[in-house]
Amino acid sequence: MSVVRLPETVTVAAEQIRQTAAQIGVQVPERDLDAYRVFLSGLDSCIDQIEAEDDYLPLLDAERFPRSNVHRPSPEDNAKQFNSWAYKVHIASTNTEDKAGPLAGFTVAIKDNVNIATVPSLLGTDVFEDPYIPEYDATIVTRILRAGGTIVGKAACENFSLSPNSFTNAQAKVMNPLAPGYSAGGSSSGSAALLAGPSPIVNMAIGGDQGGSIRLPASYCGIVGLKPTYGLVPYTGIAPLSSIVDHTGPMTTNVLDNARLLSAIAGKDGLDDRQMGAPEFGLDYYTPLLAYANDPKAAVKGMRIGVLVESLEVPGLDPRVREKVRVAAELFRSLGAEVVDVSIPMHTLGPALWTIANRQGISEQALRGQNPVRLGVHDVKLTQKLAHWNTEMFEKAQLHNPAITVSLLGGQFVKYAYPGAADKAINLSRKLRDTYEAVIKDHHLDVILLPCTPTIANYTFDLSDSVGDKMGKAVGITLNTCPLNVSGHPAISIPIGTLPVIEPGREVDTGIRLPVGMQIMAGFWQENRIYRTALAFEKSFDWRIL
Repeated sequence: MSVVRLPETVTVAAEQIRQTAAQIGVQVPERDLDAYRVFLSGLDSCIDQIEAEDDYLPLLDAERFPRSNVHRPSPEDNAKQFNSWAYKVHIASTNTEDKAGPLAGFTVAIKDNVNIATVPSLLGTDVFEDPYIPEYDATIVTRILRAGGTIVGKAACENFSLSPNSFTNAQAKVMNPLAPGYSAGGSSSGSAALLAGPSPIVNMAIGGDQGGSIRLPASYCGIVGLKPTYGLVPYTGIAPLSSIVDHTGPMTTNVLDNARLLSAIAGKDGLDDRQMGAPEFGLDYYTPLLAYANDPKAAVKGMRIGVLVESLEVPGLDPRVREKVRVAAELFRSLGAEVVDVSIPMHTLGPALWTIANRQGISEQALRGQNPVRLGVHDVKLTQKLAHWNTEMFEKAQLHNPAITVSLLGGQFVKYAYPGAADKAINLSRKLRDTYEAVIKDHHLDVILLPCTPTIANYTFDLSDSVGDKMGKAVGITLNTCPLNVSGHPAISIPIGTLPVIEPGREVDTGIRLPVGMQIMAGFWQENRIYRTALAFEKSFDWRIL
């Protein structure tokens, strides 16, 4: 490292040097304090120059994409729509060519961790004194508008996107439209609730998925949710959780619409460094599927489909869910596919890899704004809001979502108690990726089937419940989803049947039936195979009566 320049004025006090050194566990010799005051004052000088410049963010074309009627719905109005909204807005392109695009006529909800310029991002939390208001649109927002979609609002999400259930939003709990009081899944809870039930409120939605947060709510709400291959869809302009597992993707009521929305948003944007190896923008997953719309058997005839046996034995899996997946596999066989069991023992290590590889990143990047030095667009104002936590913020976060405070403490615990553990977990995540790929290749598999959530949706908790009881509602839900985040493989959740409620303490609800979701995963960049498989099931069978 070289010193670019020495400061004209020493601005750093000796006590600041002592405090800074204490943060990393060292003590600067008294005789050297003045030297360090000079060198750190040089940083002050550089920062002055940086702050004098305008930030360099993607341009907002407010004339082409004007926004109007930005508002938070009243609590009463929001409750009528399952508390699904964070903000309402109306944005549609004024460009004639855009208006004729593939999403023309479709209304779209955007998860509340995605930047829409001038529309506050609540992030499901109340720890900020004032909400973060983005200055530019996320890449996927611009792409949706250019494709002719109409954005009608920001869907509520879970508190800092850190819950597989829909009970943690600080403004209001998102409810499952199929059974109010039950989880809509998380963290893309509002996105799923807006699509669920017999009368969807929007045509399409965007979700985020770092441990299952698209697929889990899709499973609980009986909709279609795809986590694309890592890097396929640009993450530019979206609040991160942990850079190695950040995914965003489409949530819809059916497979064809899912492929239509993915086509509009997939491909490199030249800004997101997660997209190394991703294909260029301009992909079409929708048109090839049309050939199978009236002949779903043809979509899977001759396919070789694996059933991942380890996924059927994860702790807490409802045996009824296991049976639904087995039945679905046999239904694929009836359509002309070859169905075989496959074993991937390392799948069971996936949740531990996810936890250790990401806990430090979540603690520092998502919750404290300590972004790593990496390329891409950085949201300076959000980072500044996250930079300094205090006890009041900690207590607010713990009240609604103790997963936040567990992550804050756990990330620091891993960092200092087990240095190098996260690095090894990230290395082993590549081994998990390669293991999945090898099994797919060696067994000549087109896709692999596995359960999504281990049970149907569970019932809400009360704010007065203990930290342990609140966290207990989340234990084990991501055992079959988070391994595919650390490996980066694409996976969709589709509904394959319903089951009656048997949750202890909810005997009054035994007449309620809720959806069962099944994942279909494939090799890297093989979303087309996933869509063919999902479409064949959807067009051949009615999950509501299975």
